[in-house]
Amino acid sequence: METAVVAVEVRAGDVLCSALDPQEPATLTKAVPAALTAGTMVTGVAATAAAAGGTVRYFAQTEVVPAQTAGLGAGLPAAVVADGQGRCAREFPVSRGAFIVGECDAQGNVTVAPKHDFANVLDFGAKGDDQSDDWDAITRAMRSLHPLQPGVVYFPAGYYRIRRPLVIDRERGKIELLGASEHTTTIRFFAGHGPALCISPGSLGHLPTSDALLTGPGKAGLLSKDNRSTINLRDSPAFDDLDGAASFSVSCTVRPEALPGGGGEPVISSSGRRLNSEAATCAFGMFLGDSGTGQITVTATARLNGEDYGITHPRGFPVGQTFHLSLVWDGTHLDLYAGPPGTVLQPAEPPAAHRPPPGAKLTMPVEEGIYLGARSQQRWPEYADFTRPFSGRIDSIRISDFVIDRDATSRELTAPTAKFPADFRTNVRPNPADPDKPLYTRMLINFDRDVDAFTVGSTWYRPGGPSADPTPVYLMYQWAGAPVAGSFTTVRRLEFQCPFGAGIHGQLSNGSVFGHLRVTAARDGMRLRNNSYLSEIEHLYVSATRLGLALGGSGLARVGRLQIIGTQYDFVATDAVGVTARDWYIGGHRSIMPIMLTSAAPYGSFHGVGVSISSEGTQGHPQTWRCAVATSDLHHFTLENSVLETGFLDRLDCPPVIIDNSVLLVGQEPPKPPLELPTASTFMNCEFVPSVSTRANIVFSGRRGPAPVRIIGCTTGFDTPWTPPQDAHRVSHLGGCVSTTDGGQTQWLGGRDWVFAFDTATGRIGARERETQGSGTTSSGITLAAVPVAAGISRYRAEVMAADTTGRAATWVIEQGLSNIGGTVTPWSSEPRVVDAFGSDDGSVPDGWDPPEIIRSGTDAAVKCTPPRGLTLAYTVKLRATEGLSPS
Repeated sequence: METAVVAVEVRAGDVLCSALDPQEPATLTKAVPAALTAGTMVTGVAATAAAAGGTVRYFAQTEVVPAQTAGLGAGLPAAVVADGQGRCAREFPVSRGAFIVGECDAQGNVTVAPKHDFANVLDFGAKGDDQSDDWDAITRAMRSLHPLQPGVVYFPAGYYRIRRPLVIDRERGKIELLGASEHTTTIRFFAGHGPALCISPGSLGHLPTSDALLTGPGKAGLLSKDNRSTINLRDSPAFDDLDGAASFSVSCTVRPEALPGGGGEPVISSSGRRLNSEAATCAFGMFLGDSGTGQITVTATARLNGEDYGITHPRGFPVGQTFHLSLVWDGTHLDLYAGPPGTVLQPAEPPAAHRPPPGAKLTMPVEEGIYLGARSQQRWPEYADFTRPFSGRIDSIRISDFVIDRDATSRELTAPTAKFPADFRTNVRPNPADPDKPLYTRMLINFDRDVDAFTVGSTWYRPGGPSADPTPVYLMYQWAGAPVAGSFTTVRRLEFQCPFGAGIHGQLSNGSVFGHLRVTAARDGMRLRNNSYLSEIEHLYVSATRLGLALGGSGLARVGRLQIIGTQYDFVATDAVGVTARDWYIGGHRSIMPIMLTSAAPYGSFHGVGVSISSEGTQGHPQTWRCAVATSDLHHFTLENSVLETGFLDRLDCPPVIIDNSVLLVGQEPPKPPLELPTASTFMNCEFVPSVSTRANIVFSGRRGPAPVRIIGCTTGFDTPWTPPQDAHRVSHLGGCVSTTDGGQTQWLGGRDWVFAFDTATGRIGARERETQGSGTTSSGITLAAVPVAAGISRYRAEVMAADTTGRAATWVIEQGLSNIGGTVTPWSSEPRVVDAFGSDDGSVPDGWDPPEIIRSGTDAAVKCTPPRGLTLAYTVKLRATEGLSPS
């Protein structure tokens, strides 16, 4: 024990910390929450009482405080925190934001061992033996750190099994999770669906709850139109194979708080698309609208066999009334139910002229999201809603493979008056079509407590087979808005495993650093969304089944040393503000688009150096690739020293690059008129390796607006000069423009764009402007700067300079036209037209120096330069060819 001066009156058992008195740095005070959050550190626990200004003896860190002093008494071993009066208090689990003083045993003895800047998880009870649940110990270690000061949570080598996601919910202050090595320190999350590590500010980590709508214990989820927040149900793999379902039902109970506006409010919907040129889809959805008479209308839609079928319920409902909603497809009838709890509801169907055929199946691609309280028309995997979010309370949501309980003959449904039952028998049914594949409740959410962002539902669906116990579903409460926190998160030298979810899901990670990480045995690797500005990711290895690395709304993120295998989408960035990539190796046999980049903002950019996209491992597997790189309304895309390989062996037409320049929608409520924004793509010293049947290295999709493409020094075959895009499939383009610096005796070593006009009538490139340069010295004549004579008509303009050894010089500008009809080339005039001439003899061309000619030379047009007899001249020639549209 030690002795110190105390600034306030203390009793035995009070927790002590520094008083932060600059005049008396050794003075202590009671560790009440206000003192702790001021930046102090726990020093120990008072062994005796003392008056203000007096001296006190105290148990310092690592010393044991006897039970009679701590006043805790017998009980289960637990963490010890400082309560509101600065006293020792037993707490398990530890409340959010509590300061841990130490640990107590079953007799109440306290070991003072606060770790406010460094916490070894083994000191807090973690085992790392791949058997024990280490979630509580790791969480207590993280919460022991000072909330405003930098702190490190250290994981020695081991396998740390957890049954809930680890949550970093700091608003301020830096925290670092540090492992011994990414190969020896593994965090395994096998208990449910969700991320192994979630980074989300504490103020955003709770779903707002309010009064219950239905009888029984519990509350209702509250969603507001003011904050544009919602729940993304799509993150659960329970929905992975919902596409093609022969029957399904979607049910919930709601109470609207305001009359819907803005075209209707979605209660639950599934929607999304990959690129802007693709139509927004909606597999199913239920929506509330304004009838114009103060009543709320209910509509629903379902996409069966790829066709949309809509239903409008004939009844209206008043604002503030609780009513049940159900959308049901039983393989024969598509029904919508709406009405107050406890009442018998009659089905509403689509119009008789437009009803789905019997046996139709649900159409729901993997890129589609399921959202509670908002409908997205933006790109997958993130969302940006273009409708007013639902304002009101939602309770008891159930999404099932099977038809909900209703009368089999009349199809009448009695609206439930309580939350959905959560037993196995109710939520798993036999499948008449396939006894080996039961029908499941895919998602069940009963708001029966204050629900946080990570435990909002359960499912009886597990890829490994049925289970009598529901599996918890950890979902993100999606926040959309301005940054509210300034915490910095660092994760280094760790491996994450999460078969049913993401390794890391960061909702806010300003200035975060992720280094030397591995994510294996996971559905998604790492997802950072909404304001992950200035994040750095270095040495990331991902082995996952759906997403590798996804950045949503990310600004100035730097990603280096990325290797991803086994995913459908290796790297996805939505609404990218600025991403820098270096030294990537991605692409595999399951890839659909190894790189997918979208941006609705006029400043989105991607700059990659040393990116290798290889289809080498695809041979012998079903081919899923659409392209190597897809961009959608991305303002700037640049690749340097990279390889884009889609070289399949069976002649599949798979272009290395798809550029989607669809109409940009700016604004959300309501959508503003399309804004035409130019985009630009540059490929410098890149290698395109397409299959032999690929019609183009770069294919344009959607809007053909101002979208220049520059190819500079790229590998397109060293044996011949760079071939203009119109003349070879390897470098053909559909719209846009191209530039090159490829060398060769007749290639101009400049950076001029070759501009192409697009013939909308024929869908072909019909006009272009080309420029080439040549030089040489001759005494008898020389032909320089040749370009191929294109079919149709072409106008040629040459600038020629000549000089002799005495310094005399001349320059000419000449023009000539050539018509190539059916292979017959005819000049427009017998001699070229001299547009301008200038020389060193008082501004005139020296006597005897004839102007050059533009002639046909084989299949090319070239400039013929002939000096006077007996004189040697050096010529420098630049020839520009403008090719016109063909009338065919």
